[in-house]
Amino acid sequence: MNLRRLFKNTLFTIMALAASTAADAQKVTVSPLPQEINWGSKKAFDKSVAFKVKGLKSADADAVALLQKNFNLDGKKIKLIIGERGDKAVKKYNSMIPQKSEGYYLSIGPEEVVIAGNDERGTYYGTQTFLQIASADEVMCVTISDYPDVATRGMVEGYYGNPYSEEDRKSMFEFFGKQKMNTYIYGPKDDIYHRAKWREEYPAAEAAKIAEYVKAAKANKVDFVWAIHPGNDIKWNRTDSLNMIKKLNAMYELGIRTYAVFFDDIWGEGADATRQAGLLNYISDEFVKKHDDVAPLILCPTQYNKGWSSGNYLDILGEKSYKETNIMWTGNSVIDMINKKDMEWINNRIKRNAYIWLNYPVNDYCVDHMLMGPTYGNDLDIANMLAGFTANPMEYAEASKISLYSIADYTWNMGDYDADASWQRALEYFVPGCTDEFRLFCENNIDLGVTGHGLRRQGESPRFNAALQQFGKLMNEGDTIAATKLLTAHFNQMIVAAETMIATNEAPRLSAEIEPWCKAMKLLALKGVSTMKMLAALKSNRPEAFIENYLDYQKLDKQQMALRSRDFPGSIKAPNPVVATTFIVPFIKKSVAQYIDEYKKAYDYRLDVFPKQVVENGKYFIKVNGKFLTNEKENTPRTAPVFKDERDMVKPQRQEWIISLDTDTERYKIVNAQDNRYLNETGSFSAGNSTNPYDATWHTYILKRGANGKFSIHTAGRAGKNFWMVTPDNDRVYNSGYLGESYKKMGEEEKCIFEFVPINEK
Repeated sequence: MNLRRLFKNTLFTIMALAASTAADAQKVTVSPLPQEINWGSKKAFDKSVAFKVKGLKSADADAVALLQKNFNLDGKKIKLIIGERGDKAVKKYNSMIPQKSEGYYLSIGPEEVVIAGNDERGTYYGTQTFLQIASADEVMCVTISDYPDVATRGMVEGYYGNPYSEEDRKSMFEFFGKQKMNTYIYGPKDDIYHRAKWREEYPAAEAAKIAEYVKAAKANKVDFVWAIHPGNDIKWNRTDSLNMIKKLNAMYELGIRTYAVFFDDIWGEGADATRQAGLLNYISDEFVKKHDDVAPLILCPTQYNKGWSSGNYLDILGEKSYKETNIMWTGNSVIDMINKKDMEWINNRIKRNAYIWLNYPVNDYCVDHMLMGPTYGNDLDIANMLAGFTANPMEYAEASKISLYSIADYTWNMGDYDADASWQRALEYFVPGCTDEFRLFCENNIDLGVTGHGLRRQGESPRFNAALQQFGKLMNEGDTIAATKLLTAHFNQMIVAAETMIATNEAPRLSAEIEPWCKAMKLLALKGVSTMKMLAALKSNRPEAFIENYLDYQKLDKQQMALRSRDFPGSIKAPNPVVATTFIVPFIKKSVAQYIDEYKKAYDYRLDVFPKQVVENGKYFIKVNGKFLTNEKENTPRTAPVFKDERDMVKPQRQEWIISLDTDTERYKIVNAQDNRYLNETGSFSAGNSTNPYDATWHTYILKRGANGKFSIHTAGRAGKNFWMVTPDNDRVYNSGYLGESYKKMGEEEKCIFEFVPINEK
């Protein structure tokens, strides 16, 4: 073969491949993924180009505003044509526009850009897609035909906890506009004018704030849905029917045009299906239908999941409520992903497509966990069975956007949804400069631990698990040095990732939200490093080094137990953040216990440093005679927990107690997982951190295990030498000191009445 020709052909091939690679690099991955996208092989124009616009006056104003904000519209060479179906500017492209609500056609070429919507939202969404593609340095030729699979897509601010701030909500509206989400249901459980004072109008300042939200949402093509929750004390009479209409009219004046009525998490008279249906029909007749711009109502029923359904409640709603009323549904249980079988069951009962309230990534029932993993588990063939799909987020707005990004992907183009790919794009979207460090953080914040709801998330700590397999192999081969180096390197990666996410300026509001969990990850990783040093010292016969590193471990553990999130005055919850609880935490705990046992068998040096633990640090149910100790009135000073017969499925953490050894007193602290309040010497909650702060000399207890396997709880230190008892009807705990001298006659076994039932993380 001619060498010159071979060289020339090879050169052309290399140049073609390079050009192809460069072109591919400019092909932006649009989010949500479009229904149909066809990339050209050529560049259309450079990022900084100016446009000559046709259709500005007739096109959707919000779409036009986006163009004006982001582009130079004084150009002459490249035309940009924008408008909705029927507009003169885009008339020649009508056949290319998908005849779907919110659909659009987008064409980008070297001489012309066309953004043509089937309606105003379609034009707006087409413009948002154009913004994404035009962010590349070299903008490639492309045509897109696009529309959503699910008509109503968004979130419901319906968690128990600190409501979103003004900044949180407005940031969410902007995010929704970019990700083509169109619904924001405002129903925070702790807004008293939504729930406790539903009959009363908002004070002027708060009413003005609601009006601002409506305006800000509308500018991003988001419907701000206001929800009312009357079920706790509604009277089924004419007076309260009129109160309802009066309140809705007041909200109408603030700009609200879509409304929801919540009857969730209530009991008694408010849960009557016939009366609920009657009220919704009354509102439709007397309010909705008397305005030509108000959308059909949304109802969250009392029986909002299959696990809680009974009798003919759902059938009554289906038969008696107007068919245009949307009925919300969470799935087979309170916390569940949605599948086709679920939808068939509920749609048949309510005689319409259900409107999904997905309780993910909400973490109000597992507040110590941050849920940052892939959003998976919802079936991909149910779009035509849905009236709407909204997700209930965490109270951490920025962190919730990781999952909401994928909810946007899922509801827009369900058939092409890939949970892992969408998750990776979300990580890159929010922190492009340190995506790998952020991913490592998120990988260790996937599962939500053991809860009464049963949902678990797979795939936590994959890099650690891979390293752990190799660690086990090296230990079996007797190579302790290589084994400890391997896991130490992984723990050091975790430390770097945590420090990076705390320090990054890429997403300051996100960093502020996750900082307590970043600190928890760093401390956990440092504990891991100390654990590896303990192992190395044990295997190399260095007892002094073992004790030194064990003391470091204890210090780090105490720091981690002291961490709090949102521990500010007035905060509804102040959890102790935990990370990597599925694999790394159990590994470290088990390893430390194993190494201590091996140490004790080999050495007698400084055995005094090891706590004599009757109960391992962890989360427990505290039970007496089968009843659960329950923090019934969370965040209420000077109250006492009571015993309940049944598990609390609405707020399960009210029955979860964190028992941990205080290393200063070598006694146990008992804290409720719901609101992080400690139990004082009387078996009650304190007046408050400012007037009655935690004091280990007062508020730690000696636990003794009896022959019956149950425990006694003794006060100690400055709190005296009494013990806890329960009232004759097992209603609540009290201090035996109230019995005078008679308690001294009781034997130790009689005092052992408490069961501590571990709530295992795995």
